[in-house]
Amino acid sequence: MEYNIEGNVLVAKLDDGMDIFNALETIMNEIEQDSAVVVSGIGMLNDFKTGFYNRDTGTYEWMEFNEPKELLSLKGSITEEGSMHLHVEVAGKDHEVLGGHLEGGKVFNVVELAMLVFEDVKLSRKRDEELDMDLLSVR
Repeated sequence: MEYNIEGNVLVAKLDDGMDIFNALETIMNEIEQDSAVVVSGIGMLNDFKTGFYNRDTGTYEWMEFNEPKELLSLKGSITEEGSMHLHVEVAGKDHEVLGGHLEGGKVFNVVELAMLVFEDVKLSRKRDEELDMDLLSVR
């Protein structure tokens, strides 16, 4: 893994086989920051799930992938509690595009990403009782 930061912009290259969530956690620990947004991610992923949140049932409906997919887009937030809320768009050999909430994921070949890292802005998750879910809080 390689990364560098200029101002609050961090660019990283994640290596084949890395767990994407563990890699992001490692980066955040090494730069000693706790709030960021992932603004761009491309490359390939393997062994991951995408989810669609069903508000009626309060659960995610998951689709599992155990073969490599092109990572077309990766975006999301990292909060001071270490919570990562990431969404993806991926495509397979058939060029069909799909996406959703990301769970798990191993880098296949490479993932290139860009993040905005915050020093003063703090992101966290707070419970919204009406929606019965944890939502982003910005302070």
